[in-house]
Amino acid sequence: MFGYQHNLAPKPVQTKIALGLTWQKLLALLVGGKLTYEFAKIVPALPVKNFIIAHIHHFIPLVLVMAFALVTDRKTGLSLPQYLWYWINFKTRKKVFIWRRG
Repeated sequence: MFGYQHNLAPKPVQTKIALGLTWQKLLALLVGGKLTYEFAKIVPALPVKNFIIAHIHHFIPLVLVMAFALVTDRKTGLSLPQYLWYWINFKTRKKVFIWRRG
């Protein structure tokens, strides 16, 4: 029918649970904390007198999980795992090059 417009579907609203985090991000950070705890049980502390510097390497899993959960690209709005997935797919797909004589 002429003159009627279809409204765009609204984006689903993600409820924020604690500290402005959604359920997915909160679950990812909990998994990162568990991985950090297990990593700290296996790998010993560094032989340094300062407690913070001696245990700084134990937080590597938590930092990686936080990066994957919280970092987004400003231009596209994609999260880091989505961005890496599309980038890898772009780099590995078969490309057809068209050569011009000139």
